[in-house]
Amino acid sequence: MNKLERKTIKVKISRFDPSVDSSSRYQTYEVPFEPKMTVMDVLDYIYENLDPTIAYHSHTSCHRRICARCNLTVNKKPGLSCHTEVNGDMTIEPLPRFRVIRDLVVEGL
Repeated sequence: MNKLERKTIKVKISRFDPSVDSSSRYQTYEVPFEPKMTVMDVLDYIYENLDPTIAYHSHTSCHRRICARCNLTVNKKPGLSCHTEVNGDMTIEPLPRFRVIRDLVVEGL
């Protein structure tokens, strides 16, 4: 598949900064889709190419399913972003029942 035929996905991310926001909002990004990409790969792409202001736990954590810091909710299902494969459009939110520090980063993980 050449660049002109490259498939993209829409990624809707929950954004919230308690120091300035009264409630969360969603921001949507269009991301090139690659087979076997993980949610972490999508977040890295957004951060590096589209929006360096998103807050999430990146690969600098562990990337081995040990620390669980990258745990979040994708399409209403909890999972580790470093090992959850992308299948198409998605909504990414912080885990429920945790206090949001900013965007996808929660207290207690």
